[in-house]
Amino acid sequence: MAYLYFDESIRDQGEFIVGALIISDTEVSNEIREQWIAFGLDPDANEYKSSSIKNGDEISLRQRDYVGYMVTRSKLALTILPLNDRRQLGNNLAELIFQLIKTGLLEESEHSAYVDENIKISQAYQARLQEAGVKLFLNSNSATIAGIQLSDHASHILGSMLLEELGIIKKQVKAGENSGYHPDELFELGFELWANVRYALLGKQTYIEGVSPPPDDPANPYFKIEGYGLHIAPTCPEPLAQSARKRFGINYLGCIH
Repeated sequence: MAYLYFDESIRDQGEFIVGALIISDTEVSNEIREQWIAFGLDPDANEYKSSSIKNGDEISLRQRDYVGYMVTRSKLALTILPLNDRRQLGNNLAELIFQLIKTGLLEESEHSAYVDENIKISQAYQARLQEAGVKLFLNSNSATIAGIQLSDHASHILGSMLLEELGIIKKQVKAGENSGYHPDELFELGFELWANVRYALLGKQTYIEGVSPPPDDPANPYFKIEGYGLHIAPTCPEPLAQSARKRFGINYLGCIH
């Protein structure tokens, strides 16, 4: 059994939505809420929000570091759709779950899926998910079902990566301590964000012509994400779909130092 948590990042600049699905072997909400209490916070009033201002707020920064760590402990899949297709977000989530089951990345078993508030899924898709063994909890409160806070963080990261790929934002950050690089070395923001989530992204290790080592090389570090942990809505304009494939379609898990 797996626990699934879903939230989205709406990006008006790029006219797209990224939905992030966190998959965990354990129910993590109580663990997250207990951590907020350990920080001296009320978990009902002080949930983590990726949109909140972090600069100068030590507690918010600690929360961000913690949810980032929790994302790396989990598995991550995503769906991308155009902004004008917002009402179909929940249905695209369903398609992502079916894709994960079909490719064997999510077992055919009983699963619980917690979906953030105001994300609609059609009755037809709800019925299909139920038949697939997925129990839906729509309109889940992200303060109580704190696993959704991981999805909020992940979708924000993925949205920023795609904005950079589209050429809409451009930002460099320092490598920092314990990064394997000189602390003052500058990297593109998208690279830094990808380095933090790449091991969580769901995909299949496979030979990719023109990218991977020879097919018989056992040390192939490339994983295919598109069609596995990446679902691109068929309504995406081609430039958005191409950028999504370029940014997320293939994942490299070799050394980057």
